[in-house]
Amino acid sequence: MTPHASAKERPGKLPPVGDDDEKPLDPAAERVRRRLVRLLIVSFGTMVLGFVAVFGAIVYKLGLFGSPPGTGPSIAEVRLPVGSTVTSAALDGDNILLRISEATRGDGQEGRGEELLVLDAASGEILHRVKLLPGD
Repeated sequence: MTPHASAKERPGKLPPVGDDDEKPLDPAAERVRRRLVRLLIVSFGTMVLGFVAVFGAIVYKLGLFGSPPGTGPSIAEVRLPVGSTVTSAALDGDNILLRISEATRGDGQEGRGEELLVLDAASGEILHRVKLLPGD
């Protein structure tokens, strides 16, 4: 085995790696090398996307993005007629049912009777109004 030319110049040392004396690959081997590099890039990209998806799911499940809007307490105002009182209330999902009765007015006239109001719990908007009238 003949020593490399640069080994003669530097006794006791190995020839440097990556010199210009490497022969280029033949075209078939170069195509195979390019396919393998492309496969490596696609595989690495797929793995990175998988890790991002897993960590995103973990963060989502832990609730680190903050609470969704509308989950906090809400304040709604409902204006009742003067002199009326709420005699009962019931909650059904996003709706509130109020039973309102109006007592005798200060001028001695009788009030309007009773009403049922169905309200939107979030906004306080009146969805339905039912007047309860005395029967004959």
